[in-house]
Amino acid sequence: MEIVSNTNPHRMSAAEALPGTEPGSDIRQIYDYLARGRILTSIDAVFSNNTVCLPKYISILRNKYGITIKDKWIQVSKRKKVKQYWLAD
Repeated sequence: MEIVSNTNPHRMSAAEALPGTEPGSDIRQIYDYLARGRILTSIDAVFSNNTVCLPKYISILRNKYGITIKDKWIQVSKRKKVKQYWLAD
C-alpha cells in the first residue's frame, strides 16, 4: 500500500460524505482509508478492509455519493494487472 503525498486536510469525514451509512460499515472503512490519502487496490482491500467487493464500493462512492475517485491499472506480474484507487484532490 502506498501513501499519496498530497493529502487534503479539509476532506469530509465519512459521516459527512456518506450520510445514512453505518459507522464501521465496509463503505465507510474504504472511504476513511482513501480519505487518509492512501491508495487502495483490490488486493489491499482484502487484507486491510476484509472485503472482496472493492470495485462495487468504489462505484457506489462515485455514483451515489458523487465522490471523485481516480484510478489506474498497475502491472503486478507479467500477466496480471490490478487497479489502484485514490481520492482526487
